[in-house]
Amino acid sequence: MERARQSDAELLRLVRAGGEPSTAALRELEQRHFQAVRVFASACVVTSSAADALAGQAWRQALRPEDGTAGAVRPRALSVVLRTAAAWAGTEQRSVLNQDLINWVQAHIPLPPAGEGGAEEAAFLTPTLAARAFEGVADHSQAVLWHRTVEHDESERIEEILGPGTEAVSLLERRARSELYNVYVQTHQAGLDDECRPFHRMVLAYAEEKSLDMAADLAPHLEVCAACSRAVADLGRLRVDCGGFLADAVLPWGGEEYGAMRAEEDAPVGTALELLPAGVHLAQPPGGSRRRLFGRWGPVRPVGRSRRATRVLQTLALIGLTSLAAAFAFSGNLRPGASQSNEAGPSQSAQPPGKPGPARTTATATATATVTATRSSKPPSKGGKPPPPASRPPVGGALLEWLFDDVKGGVVADTSKNGNDGALRGSPPTRVVGKAAQFAGGQAVVSDGPVVDTESSFSVSARVRLDDTEERQVVVSQDADRASGFMLQYDAEEDRWEMRIPEDDDEDAEDADADEAAADFGPEPGEWTHLTGVYDDPGNEIRLYVDGRLEDVTEHDGDFASEGGFAVGRGLSFGEGFRGTLGSIDDVRAFGKALTAGQVAALAK
Repeated sequence: MERARQSDAELLRLVRAGGEPSTAALRELEQRHFQAVRVFASACVVTSSAADALAGQAWRQALRPEDGTAGAVRPRALSVVLRTAAAWAGTEQRSVLNQDLINWVQAHIPLPPAGEGGAEEAAFLTPTLAARAFEGVADHSQAVLWHRTVEHDESERIEEILGPGTEAVSLLERRARSELYNVYVQTHQAGLDDECRPFHRMVLAYAEEKSLDMAADLAPHLEVCAACSRAVADLGRLRVDCGGFLADAVLPWGGEEYGAMRAEEDAPVGTALELLPAGVHLAQPPGGSRRRLFGRWGPVRPVGRSRRATRVLQTLALIGLTSLAAAFAFSGNLRPGASQSNEAGPSQSAQPPGKPGPARTTATATATATVTATRSSKPPSKGGKPPPPASRPPVGGALLEWLFDDVKGGVVADTSKNGNDGALRGSPPTRVVGKAAQFAGGQAVVSDGPVVDTESSFSVSARVRLDDTEERQVVVSQDADRASGFMLQYDAEEDRWEMRIPEDDDEDAEDADADEAAADFGPEPGEWTHLTGVYDDPGNEIRLYVDGRLEDVTEHDGDFASEGGFAVGRGLSFGEGFRGTLGSIDDVRAFGKALTAGQVAALAK
């Protein structure tokens, strides 16, 4: 039977059963997962040979026949890497470990006396409630949640992992999220002390933001109860940042950075490899992997957090620092961009990309040392030109590509070869300078007809440099009859980027009911920013990415068709253009699908 068509669970059973079929099954599992194991192992140690040995040992440990441990292969194997590395801290192999990992082990894990430790999995941290909840969901639910929210894999890859006959991944993900939530709640409730039980429903309602006005009643209890405080933080994070929640639960050291790396680049998943007794030897040195894994973009912003959810978690961050009652009183006034932390994960910075933030206190010291080098691809500041386009598109399947390097007779060519050319409009008409379109508030570039189907999934992206931030400005939109069907825009009143989709074709686009995914910050005048707005129809989600990083996710289920022109540099309200751009726009692309985080990161690069 063709192993590539078998699920991870079937392949794992064959490996553990032994015999001739196990060899082909092992190779297929290696092809799917071993490179990610090796990359994480390289972050735990300081030499290439040590990374080989740690990855090989952990991989064999995770798959060994005598280990009947259930669970999805990828998170299980990664957790064994960390456990094995922690065990090394009590042996002579300690010398090859990352010093940050050694410090973390010393602070959190009791090591056996010298000479009594082994290289097998040692006594580890008592699993957190989040970790126990993840272990409590079905194996296939673990796989869907991990590969969708942490690895950001496409549906096709997740279907390969789950095997033939799999239902739609979006449906499985919703079920898995619900299952994880229910297991967490049941586990939390089972461990409650008598004094906590009267507050159980209140904790759940507050964590889900269904009743934020109960803060005054709940605050005194949360001040003195670490378990309920943690539950509020965990459930809030599970809802708005499921990937970060799971990464920290499975990998209490390095989880946040691993999740950020997988979200921000198309990390390699490996090729078929020989698992040799001495370990697997790859060409990639651990230094390069460690730079990708840790500190690639500097401080990592929490992913997918709504503005209200951010306020809740900011409130929770003050637990233990000041009176929780006072924290609730002031949480609504916490300003976006302030340094924040919470019990659900290591300290994070909410500074906008490219701006300095506080030093990180998480797993590695290499983060700050490599930020400057790894951000060299940032577009130039005021007065410069965007980087030249790549020789081939960074992401295939675009419906439209306006790169503004082929403009003739007032028409910009669609280099996607789909014929969606754009006309330069306005008085005076749009100018193209340095292969970027320049706008002064009254110009636009418009296609002859619709490009994306706003009743289905779609994505739009552009690189923009605003010269003025005093006025609201639309970067990309598509016309309906009376207003825009969507607007990727800058909101000057809130000083933030937004992907806004109205519920219907209301004449007044300014005041129409709409859902919006919004960043917690806006641009610096004269600096280039890459924006991507995504509408995921099956998931009923709007997502906004800024410079390749996911900034917010919000629900949206009110589709309507917008069958007018695709416009750059303005929106539509009362049937007329409005909110013109004051600045330059380049690298405009549209897709008839919801891009993955890895694809968005590729566009931003």
